[in-house]
Amino acid sequence: MDEKMDQISSLPETILHDILSRLPKKDAIKTSVLSKTWREIFYTFPILSICDRESIRRSSKRKKDQQIKTFLDYGKQRLLRFSEQGLAIKEFKLKLSLTCFDLQLIYPDVDQWLKLASECDLQTLKLCLPTLKEDDPCLCYILHPGVIEARSLNKLVLKGRIRFDKDFLNPSVKFSSLCVLSLCYVLFDDEGAIEHVNSHCPLIEHITLKWCYVYNPQGARDLQISLMKSVSMHGLQKLKGVDIQGVQNVYIDAPNIEKIYYGADSYEPSKMNFDSCGNLRALTLMNMKIEFLFTDIWFLHLSSKFPFLESLELVECSMYENINISSSQLKALVLSNCSIMEKLEIDTPNLLSFRYYYAGDNLPSISFLRCSSQLEVNVLFNMIHPRLYQLGKFVEQFKPQKFLASLSLSIRPCIPSDEHFYYYEYRYWEDPYSLPPTLPVPCIKHLVIRSVREDKSKYALLVNRLFYGWCPETISLSLNPSHCTKAFIEDVKVTSSVKNDVNVVDFVHLKSVLGGWTSSDNANISFRLK
Repeated sequence: MDEKMDQISSLPETILHDILSRLPKKDAIKTSVLSKTWREIFYTFPILSICDRESIRRSSKRKKDQQIKTFLDYGKQRLLRFSEQGLAIKEFKLKLSLTCFDLQLIYPDVDQWLKLASECDLQTLKLCLPTLKEDDPCLCYILHPGVIEARSLNKLVLKGRIRFDKDFLNPSVKFSSLCVLSLCYVLFDDEGAIEHVNSHCPLIEHITLKWCYVYNPQGARDLQISLMKSVSMHGLQKLKGVDIQGVQNVYIDAPNIEKIYYGADSYEPSKMNFDSCGNLRALTLMNMKIEFLFTDIWFLHLSSKFPFLESLELVECSMYENINISSSQLKALVLSNCSIMEKLEIDTPNLLSFRYYYAGDNLPSISFLRCSSQLEVNVLFNMIHPRLYQLGKFVEQFKPQKFLASLSLSIRPCIPSDEHFYYYEYRYWEDPYSLPPTLPVPCIKHLVIRSVREDKSKYALLVNRLFYGWCPETISLSLNPSHCTKAFIEDVKVTSSVKNDVNVVDFVHLKSVLGGWTSSDNANISFRLK
């Protein structure tokens, strides 16, 4: 490289490292061949990522063994350079995807790598192995605390076939600087190990536990591994957020926690106690029966229990038939595929956003007793066409209708096993796509319709009815060209429209664009209308 033209290489090392941090990994590697300076910059870059897939390909056993040896030598030399030169490692990410039998052979090398990294003032460690299987607990990488016990470590992310042995119950094991702990699909020899680790992390702010397991060597072979049954978190003054999934019983006593995400195992009754978390700002509950956690009046007392709660999200939850939600501070509410519920009353004077998604058959009635004048409601239904008659009923019962800002319909065909059921149930209906003669007229800003392919005439009829009845500001259609007939768009004045990278400026241009689509095209197109 011409030194007169190369002004970047003379920049301070910290700036060059910052440049590398902003590049994709492949591009960062390419800089090592620019010059000796850039080669040294790359090899001293404090964010180190090693992945076996980049070095080990599918091949014969002999070639694979050689590739593994080359990979191990490369990793060792990279880490030794940092150790011997006394350089710091800000982040070390190690991702291994070998078979469990090949992994067993390189576990001693992994120990050595982690030990070297920990001695280089390591701040972030991310170790990712293949997902744990219930039939191979003895093939896990056993994580010893001495390998990663670095005073400088503030973020630890572990995923996959990693096993915490009983050494982690030793009182001397401490992570004095750890702020973020994320454990996914890992295995514990003792269920109390995670609580012990948490209690020795005085600065911990965020904890993630997803589908972690406990090893019971005394059980039958198919029962030696089971999901973690319970976890307790208390005395963590700095804790700000938790993400817990797959644990049956959860107890959280953290006075300063602001965000809780809890996903249960839907096949097991779940219990969760977080009543003492009075500083809670955001709560997400997923995949559970609400009756296992709360009484039917629990949602009425959100203000007194959690006076700062601003976001509530319920996903794939089995609800009570009648739900009343009351909160003076709530600003965002999301209900996604929550079953059983027939009536929802919302008393939230400061609510700004309500999103409701449902893919079931029976739509509930929803009404707002008090709400902000700035409230925006977005609704998405995934329905089979015989249920479309419920749309009018839902809109009619929605109070007040002026807040229904966006409505999305995803209409799918009946599955074959259900065709006779729906034929007999609705045989007296003139047309399954028909809507009630008098359809309520909400003030909808945006209408989205995604429909089945096989009935283009009824699809056009449905779009006609909803468009001319509700007059939305914008409309988005998921189309096959055969659906896009002149019948339902010829009188529309298009002020702007976008289809992928095509800008449609008027209706004449729109027709020419549609005419260019092939029969195999499925497209999403949006109109902004006068």
